[in-house]
Amino acid sequence: MDNAVAHQLREENKSKSHESIKNEAKVLIASYVDDNHIPTGTDLTEYYQTIGSILEVHFDTAHSYHLARQGFLEYIRSYNKAHELSMDEPVVPVIAERDHLTISYDWMVSGAQVSLASQQIIEIWQRKRRFSNNDLIESVLYCSVMYGGLNDIDVLKALYQWLLGERDIYQLQLPATDELPDSGVSSESLALILLSIDDDNYGCSYTQSHTSEDVSATSLQRYVEYIPDDMTLCFLYALKDKKLKKENVKSFETIISDICKKLKLQNKDKSKPHLSQLIKYADYHWRQMKGGDIDTALAIVRQGKIKTTGLTTNKLINYNQEVINSNLQPLTWEELFVASFSESDEKGTNSREYPNFSKNLIKEVQDALKGSKASAITQVELLQQGFTQPNAMRLLGWVRSLLSDSNNRLDTISKYLGCIGRDWLMLTMDENLDEWSGEDFEAVYEEIIQSKIKDGRKQSILNKESDFGEDNLDTDDDLVGCADDVLSQGSLNVLNNVYLKKNKVSYLDKLKDTQKFTYGRLRAFHDYQRAHYNAPFVYFPWGNKRQVVNANMISPRIYHAMKEYLVNSDLGDEQKNLCLVVLSLAYRTGLRIKELIGVKVRDIADIYIDEHGQRIEQPQIWLRPNRYRRLKSSSASRLIPINCLLKKDELKQLIQLYRQQKRLKRRYFFSQGSGDQPLPSVVFSNLMKLIWDRLLGKHDFTFHSFRHTAISQLALVLSKSPLAQVMTDYDNEQCEKVIKGVLGYHKDQGSWFGLASFAGHLTCDTTFEHYIHTAHLLAGEQLSNAYLELPITVLDLITGLDYSVIYRQDKTAYDATTKTVQLNKIRSYFVKKTAVNKTRLFKNIDQPDNNTSQQLLNSNLDDFKESNANSIFIHPKYADVIGFLEQMQELKENSRDQLLPEVAIRHGISLNDSKCLYLRASELFDDDRLLLGRPKGSKNQEVIIRALDRAYQMSIKDPEKLRVFIEIFAHKHNLNNSSIHFGIKETQIEMLQSFMLVGCQLIDASHWQVRAYSEQVVSDVKKDLSLNSSIRVGARESFHGYEVRVVQKKRKHSDKNLATTNHYYASSGVLKYLGYLLMVLTKNKV
Repeated sequence: MDNAVAHQLREENKSKSHESIKNEAKVLIASYVDDNHIPTGTDLTEYYQTIGSILEVHFDTAHSYHLARQGFLEYIRSYNKAHELSMDEPVVPVIAERDHLTISYDWMVSGAQVSLASQQIIEIWQRKRRFSNNDLIESVLYCSVMYGGLNDIDVLKALYQWLLGERDIYQLQLPATDELPDSGVSSESLALILLSIDDDNYGCSYTQSHTSEDVSATSLQRYVEYIPDDMTLCFLYALKDKKLKKENVKSFETIISDICKKLKLQNKDKSKPHLSQLIKYADYHWRQMKGGDIDTALAIVRQGKIKTTGLTTNKLINYNQEVINSNLQPLTWEELFVASFSESDEKGTNSREYPNFSKNLIKEVQDALKGSKASAITQVELLQQGFTQPNAMRLLGWVRSLLSDSNNRLDTISKYLGCIGRDWLMLTMDENLDEWSGEDFEAVYEEIIQSKIKDGRKQSILNKESDFGEDNLDTDDDLVGCADDVLSQGSLNVLNNVYLKKNKVSYLDKLKDTQKFTYGRLRAFHDYQRAHYNAPFVYFPWGNKRQVVNANMISPRIYHAMKEYLVNSDLGDEQKNLCLVVLSLAYRTGLRIKELIGVKVRDIADIYIDEHGQRIEQPQIWLRPNRYRRLKSSSASRLIPINCLLKKDELKQLIQLYRQQKRLKRRYFFSQGSGDQPLPSVVFSNLMKLIWDRLLGKHDFTFHSFRHTAISQLALVLSKSPLAQVMTDYDNEQCEKVIKGVLGYHKDQGSWFGLASFAGHLTCDTTFEHYIHTAHLLAGEQLSNAYLELPITVLDLITGLDYSVIYRQDKTAYDATTKTVQLNKIRSYFVKKTAVNKTRLFKNIDQPDNNTSQQLLNSNLDDFKESNANSIFIHPKYADVIGFLEQMQELKENSRDQLLPEVAIRHGISLNDSKCLYLRASELFDDDRLLLGRPKGSKNQEVIIRALDRAYQMSIKDPEKLRVFIEIFAHKHNLNNSSIHFGIKETQIEMLQSFMLVGCQLIDASHWQVRAYSEQVVSDVKKDLSLNSSIRVGARESFHGYEVRVVQKKRKHSDKNLATTNHYYASSGVLKYLGYLLMVLTKNKV
C-alpha cells in the first residue's frame, strides 16, 4: 500500500470518528428535545445551557466536546430548516492553542555557546593592528546582533544597506535614569538610526493619503527605530568620515558566514543567515546583559517574531517640532455639521427585526440561490421588501445585480455573499450608511479582510484563538463561525474521494476565506454602492495577505495647538467646553469615535457627594454597548480611568460638562437639545479635520490617529521609560498616577496585558501590530542601559581616542584595575560627533504652559459675556432656557411662582431673566404649557440645534433681521398648525420674501417647502423673489395663497395614509417649535 492510499484511509477514518461523535451528540439532543420542547419566541440561553451541560457530561475531553457542540449546531440548523424557524444558533467553542516556550534546552545550550564567543571576538580585536572598512562593517553588524538585540534578519539587512548609504544618525536627549546616580548629569544622550524595510505583507504604504493609485501591488514599508548599543556606537564613530563603495564591501551573507567561522558557530546554509546559530540564539546573551533589563515582549519584537512598525522617517524627525500655521480662520459651530450627505432615500427599520449576524438573512439568500435563477430573483426581491435596514438593502441589492448578469452562476454568487455577508451585516448594524465617509467604509473593510486566514507571519507574543485553518486537520472548520453553508477551509485538506464528492469542494471554496478573494469581493461590492447609493471613494490598499498600518502619532505640540485654537474660536462657551472635552478624551484615552459618541451621562461614574458632604471627583467611563455604540468584541467592554489620564485642567472641564448635562437631564454626554441622541459622528470627525487642516495644512491624520497616539504614548508611560518625558506631556507624578490607574489588577501580569485590556484587545498581538509605534524605541532605550566595557587599547585602535580624551569626557570612565572603559560614560561624546541634527529629536521648541489653555478659555469666556450684551436674547444659553421651562412645566401651576428661583438657580439663569422668560412663555399659551413638545428624530434635533445656534449669532450680528423673522412668525402662527400661511396680495408676497430669506439662513433651504394650488405657481414665485433654488415646492389642491413649512421625508406604512407615493414630505414640526422658542427668548415684545 503506497503513502497516498494510507493517507486517504487515515483521513477517512478521522472523518468517520468525527461524524460518529457528532451523531451521538445529535441523538442526545433529540432525546432531550422530545422530552422538553424547544420554546419559541423566548430567550433560549437557559435552554441551550442545559443541553450544553448534558453534552459536557457525556463528552469529557475538549476535542470531543468541541465536536459535540458542532453536532448541536447542525441539529439546530436542521430544526430551523424543517420547521421554517429562525431560532438563535448555539455557539461552538474555540479550542485555544498551547503557548510556545520562548526558551528551551536548545536555547540554553546553543545560546551559552554564542554568549561565550563574545569574549573571543574581543580577543580577535585585540590582536588586530588596524580595522579595515570590511572589519568595521562586520563589527557593527556583530555588535548590533549581540548587544543591540537586532536579531530580525530583515532589519539587519536594512542596517547593512544603511551602512553603505549616507549613514545619518540622530540624537535625542532623555532625563537621566536611576542607573547613573553618580554621573552628575541630569540627562543622557542616545543615538538613533532610522531604518525602513520593504515588506510585501506588513507595514505602511508609501503614501498614507487617499489616492486612486492601487497600492495593493506595491511593497509596504516597515519602519524601525534602532538605538545602537554603546559598542556599536564606537564602530559607527570610526566609520563617520569614511566613504564606502559597495563593490569593495563584502555581501551581507558573507559577513555573517565569516563571523560564524571565526567564532566556530553553526551556519549550515550561507544563503539563510537567519538560521545561523549566531542570529538565532544571540538573545541568550543580550537578554542577560547587566543593566539591559528588557522585558520578554520587547525581546520578541526585537527578534522580529512579532511585527510592529514605528512612524515614518519624516514623521519621527518632525515629531513635536511641526510647523504650526498662524492667522487662522476661526472655527464656527455650524461648520462641524457640514457633510456631503447622500440623497438616497432613508430606509425604515420597523418592518422586521434585525437578524443576529450568525443566522437568518445570509442563510435565506443562500437557500434561495439553490434553486433556479428565476426563483432566486423572486426570493431576493421578497427579502428586499422584508429586510429594509440600510446595510441589508445594499447587500441584497448587490446580490440582485449579480443575478441580472447572465455570466454569474448561482453557486458563485452564493460564495461571494458568504465571503463578506455576515461580517458586513454585523459591523454595520444600526448605522446610517448615507452619512458614512470613506474612512468609515475603510475601517469596516479592513476589519473584514484582516479577519480572514492567518497571513503566515511568525509566531506572535500571545497565541490568538485557533483559526482551524488549513494547518489543522483535527477540526471541521465548516461549522466554526462559518459565514454560510458551503465548505470552508478545513475540508480542503481531506483527500478522500468520497468525502470530496459528498461535499462538492470547488476552486471557489479554496479561495473563499483568503484575503485576496475577500479583497476582490469588497471592491466589487463597494463599486455597486458607489453606483447606486452615492457611496464615497474608498482607498483599497489591501491585497493578498497584506496588513496595512496607518502609523500616526499626534505630538503634544499639535495637541496643545489644537486646544489653543479651540479656545480662540468663535464658539460659545458651552460649545468650547464640549469640544475641549472631546479633544482631551480622544487624545488621552484613544477611544474609538463610536465609543466616544455613545458615552451616556450615566456611563460616567465616581462623581458624587459622599455621606460626609465631601465631593468625590474621580471620574471613570464604563464602555458598554448601546444603540449608538456597537463594541467590536466582549473585550471592548471596559472601564476607562479618565481620572488618572486627564490633566487637572482637562478633568475640570470634563466635570463641568458632566454636571451641566446631568442638570439638563440629557441622556448622552456629548449631546445638545433634548440629549436623547448624541451629536452626529460628522461633528466629531469634522471638528478634528478642520483643526488639522488649518493648523497643519497638508496632513494624513484621521480621528483614529488619536487611538494610535494614546496607545503608543501609554506604552512609554506604563514601561516607566524616560522617553515618556520627551514624547508625551506627562510629568513624573502624572506618569505614576497613570500606571496605578491603568494597570490595576494587570500589574502583576505586566504592562502589556494592562495596555491591551485598556485598548479593548483580547491579546497584545493586535496592540503591537496596529497601534504601538514606540516598541522599537522602547526596546532600544532599555538595552541602552546595559553596562558595556572595552579594553582601552581596543577602544584606541577602533576610535583613535586615547586616555586623555576619555578622561576629559568623564574622569570615572576608565577603570585602572581592569584597564577597561565604561562606554556609557562617554556615549554623549560619540553621539555629539556622529549626529546630523542640531536640535535634538522630540524637543518641543515652544512648550506651552500647562495652564495656558485654561487661561485662554477663561479670557474668551469673559469676551463672550461682553459680546452677549449686544444680543436680543434674554439668556444666551438657550439649552438652559429649554431645561428651565421644561422643569417649570412639570410643576403644578399654583406652585410655579414659589419654586421659580430654585429652578432658575439650578439652570444657571438669573432671577430677573427667569421671571421674564416664564412670563413670556405663559403669555403664549392658553393652558398650563410653557413649551411645545420637541419634534422627534435625531435629524430634527440636529436641525433645531443648528438653527438655534445660527439664531443666536444673528441676534448679535444682525438682530433686526431676526426680529423681523420672529414678528412675521408671531403674526402668522397658529397653535393648531405646524405651517404658516401667506396670502396673494403684494404685501403678503413681500412678507413671504422677508421670512424665507431669513429662514434659509437659520435652517438649510433644502428643509423648507412652499406649497400653493400648483407647483408651477410656487416655482414662479421663487424665481420672482430670488429665493434659494433648493427650497422644495409642492401642490395643495384648492388652496389660495402660499403655505410655508419645514419638512422631513417619511415612508408610507399603511393604505390609510392618503399619500400617493411610498415616500413623501410631511411637516416636521421644527418651524413651529423654533418659532415659539424664539418668541420666548427675545427681549422685545413681538
